[in-house]
Formats: sequence, structure tokens, C-alpha cells
Amino acid sequence: MQTPRKSKSAAFPPAGAGDLRDRLQPQQYRRWATEAKAEIVAETLAPGANVSASAKTVGAGALGSHSGAAPYQTDGGAPFRPIETAPALPIASELFRALNEAGVRYGIIQDLASVHDGFAGRDDLDVLLDKHDYPLFCSIVCQLHGRRGVSLSCYDNVCAGREDWFLPDFTHGRYLHLDMHIGARVGREFRKRYPAFDYAAITRWEAICVDGVSVPVVSPEDELRIAIARFAFRASALPWRQWIALDEEHFARLPSTSDEHGLQVVDCTFDGARTVRCRFLRSADGLAAHRGDLARLRRSIREMCGYTGRFAIADAAVHLARKTCYLALRSLHRLLPGRFPPKRRPAAGGFVVALIGPDGMGKSTQADRLRQIFGWKFGCAQVYVGTGDGNGWRLRKALQTVVSPHRRRLKSLAQNDGSDSSGRAWSKGGLVAAALAFWAVLIAFERYAVVKRAHRWSTRGMIVICDRWPQALGRGYLDGPTIPARLFSVPGLSVLARLEQRLYEKMAERRPHLVLHLVSDFAVSEQRKPGDIRKEAFDARLSLMAELRAKDKDIRTVDASAGIEAVGQELFRHIWLSL
Repeated sequence: MQTPRKSKSAAFPPAGAGDLRDRLQPQQYRRWATEAKAEIVAETLAPGANVSASAKTVGAGALGSHSGAAPYQTDGGAPFRPIETAPALPIASELFRALNEAGVRYGIIQDLASVHDGFAGRDDLDVLLDKHDYPLFCSIVCQLHGRRGVSLSCYDNVCAGREDWFLPDFTHGRYLHLDMHIGARVGREFRKRYPAFDYAAITRWEAICVDGVSVPVVSPEDELRIAIARFAFRASALPWRQWIALDEEHFARLPSTSDEHGLQVVDCTFDGARTVRCRFLRSADGLAAHRGDLARLRRSIREMCGYTGRFAIADAAVHLARKTCYLALRSLHRLLPGRFPPKRRPAAGGFVVALIGPDGMGKSTQADRLRQIFGWKFGCAQVYVGTGDGNGWRLRKALQTVVSPHRRRLKSLAQNDGSDSSGRAWSKGGLVAAALAFWAVLIAFERYAVVKRAHRWSTRGMIVICDRWPQALGRGYLDGPTIPARLFSVPGLSVLARLEQRLYEKMAERRPHLVLHLVSDFAVSEQRKPGDIRKEAFDARLSLMAELRAKDKDIRTVDASAGIEAVGQELFRHIWLSL
């Protein structure tokens, strides 16, 4: 039985080749996963299955195999079949091994049908932690290069005692998301104020094995209590309806026995509160809960937490205000992307990273991959600072489309810098040179606006992945100034040349937080983009990059001759360690 959780609208992080989820659209996956989870739970509760057995196994090899050995096994002989082939990240076993060796009291409070997605870095792992072990937990996670996420207060996942922690797995270029709870709180979706459960309130823990490491998981009866308590505050129906419809996916572990009318009864007991009997009705229309029982359960939990009186009205008002703010922000994010802080950001704040290299090094491909990986849970944006096929001003791209077929002829005409002051050739060449100077200034203004936007987004907490970055050291290469130096002496054009130089100097002052140089030899570039760049121009770019690294010792280099996955993992490692 899966505890009620909000649907994930964010994109899943990129998965390995051959992954089943890669061949399904998100909507198709959700429909298919629901049916598979229901089948798994049905097998678990089938007659003869020992639900309380603790010999369950989850491993990288098992999860990626279709052999006779089931990835989840119980002593009763009822196998758990995998929803999809998804190996557990090595960082998961490393984390839980460290927690076990340190004696940290913790447990996972989610069902086995979805827990392997958390181990694979594709979903949250709901971890319940004993309050006294919180400092030790933070110390272990930080030793594993963990980072904490911070969310805006108006969102539904913000409540006391809950934190987002992320652990990187550098061998796969992905990260593990821990939804850490010091106490499981219940309440309205945007008003979870009642600490109904803590670590000591869990009556029994079971255990599963992740790559040889034992991990405690909540027992079915405790998981059912948490699910009912959460749903009691989220249930809604018309005032005259006595029964409230439920999502059977979240309550599949209800007792299978019922009377002839399909009525099932579950006793909900909380520490310090009276026992409340909750009635559930199973019919052809689905599963429903009794409204009066849920109301009594809500009152019991409020009294247990010390809230007496008419707190239901206050909860509804706060919930409505926060949900209104949430919906408004979501709408504004769609209409004006980047103008408002993202839902979740790193605790250290936003970050700007620039990928720089010659053509054929895979800058655009890696920038897009990194945006997908970090954008799974964090606010992440991708910007393009070049003048190629990436995004840019519509005016500049329209002019570029018109002028591009005549680029070589225009450059040859512009070579006349005024040495021949008479004749038609000078006037035509000078006119073209002036047009190209205006064009260079237009590009400089566009790049300056992009640089300012990237830093503005980072101050709002976003991770900004920049494809290229302007430099003011060398002309004509690596997105630097393009007006030739000889035009500084030509009357009229010298003003444009100085304006362009000033803009690039301002951009040079706004450095990224991290600069990564993708380097390789010319053969790699020629193989990936045949004929796109000459060897002389390629070597000139590498020489300029070496000069930039000599001036800035913080620039990192990455070998771009390796495969896409290997380069992506190295880039991920550099970015994560700099967050």
C-alpha cells in the first residue's frame, strides 16, 4: 500500500539505455505503474504469503534482471516482480551502510512497490529519522557530498521537521533524493501542522536488503495508519455525501475480510489519543471512507497534538491562502519564466556554470543533459550565448538568415579599411564594413543581456547552465569581440568598435561561478562535425582557452574525447562539488 503523495509533475532524470521508462510517455508510465503496483500488493497479500517476513531483497543486479530470482523475495514464497528494470544507485547502499554503522535510528516509510524507484534515483525516498540522531545524520550525508534543498514557504512540501537532502552518485551522473522527516506531520495539503508520528511511534520495522545492506522499512500496519491519518485531512466531498471516494492505489493493504455489504473496519490508534474506528466500504464503484469517522479521527489527532477548539477553520483559511499563492506562482512561472524564485533551490543559493570549447566538443548536448538532470528537483535553466542555431533575439536571427548566404562576399568587401580612399570600391567596402560593425554591436548587446539574465536568475536560486560564455581577451574566437582592431582608426567606425569593446569588458566582469573547458584534439571535432571548422581555427581556440586558464586558475578542464555519458558524469561531478 502506498501512502498518499502528490503527483510528480517534474520530468524524470535521464536514464540509461534500454530503460523501460524511456519507451513510455509520463502519462503512460503512471497508468501502467498503478496497475503493476496493485498487482504486486495483491500478490503480497495473497493467501500463504508471509507479509511480516523481513527477508526482502533489492539489488542492482536483481532489479536489472528478468531471471528466475525475483528482486523482492519473502519467506512465504510470494515474489515481488519489478515495475521496471532500474538498478539501485551505488550511493544508496553506501549511505545506508554508513547510517547502520553509526547506529542512526531511521526507517523508510513508503511501500515496497515504489521504494526501488527511490533507490534508483528516480523518485523520493521518504525517510523517518529519530530527532536525537539528526546531527549525526547531517554529518554522514555531508561526508557523502550531500546538499540540502530549500523550498518556498507557500508550497505544500514545506512543514516543520521535513527537509530535502540530495546525495550525488558520480559513477552515474545522477543524485538520490531523500525526503527526510524528523516527525511525520499530517494536515491539509498546504497546512501540515500536526506531528502525528515520530520514530518511536512506529510499532514495528521490517527490513529489506539493498546490495547487501539491510534497510529498515515501515510495517504494513503502521503504513496503513499513516495513510489513513494523511487522507483524513485531505478528504473532500459534497456536504450531503456520507461516503468519500478514495484512491484504491493508496489503500490496497486494507484488510481483505469484509461483511456481506463490503464493509471493512480499521482501528486507528495514536500515541496519547483514543482509538478511532474507521469504516471503509468496498463496492462496484470503488473504495470509500465514512465521513463521520474521518472527522472524529481529525479531532483526535488535533487533541493529541494540543490543539483544541475550532482549529479546522484556521487550517482551511491558511490552506486556501497558500494554495492560492501556489497556483498564482505556477501560472506566473509559465507566463514569465525565470522572473520568480523556483520551487526548490540549493541551500547555498543559485549557481551559474559555463561550458566553453571549440565546435564539436558537445557543449549543447551536455548543456541540455545537465539541465534535465538538475531540473528534476531544482530550479534549472539553460541559456545560449552564441550566434549559431541556439536561442537568440528574433531580430538578430532574422537578419542572420538573410545575410548568411552572402557572408563570405561581405567579409571580403569589408577587408578594404579605407586605404584606397577613392573610387566605388572604397564606398562599397566601407558601407559593408559599417554594416558588419553595427552587426557586431547588436550581437554584443544580445550577449550582454543574456549574461545579465543568467546572473539575475542565479540570484533567484536557479542553477543556470550556459552554452558558451563571452570573453574580451581575443578577437574573433570563442564568442569574443568581432570588429577588427584596424577599424578603431577609421572615422565613425571607431565609436562602434570602442562600444563593442566596452560591452565585452563589462561581460568579463560578470564571471560565472564555474567555468568548464571542454578540450580534445581536432580529430574528435572533425569526426563529430565534419567540415564545420578548420584545423587552424580549432588550434587558435585551444590556444586562447589555454591563455584564459593561465589568467584564471579556477577554470576546470574536461576531456571531451570520451563518450557522452563519461563526459556528462565528469561535468556533473564538477558542478555538484561547486554547489
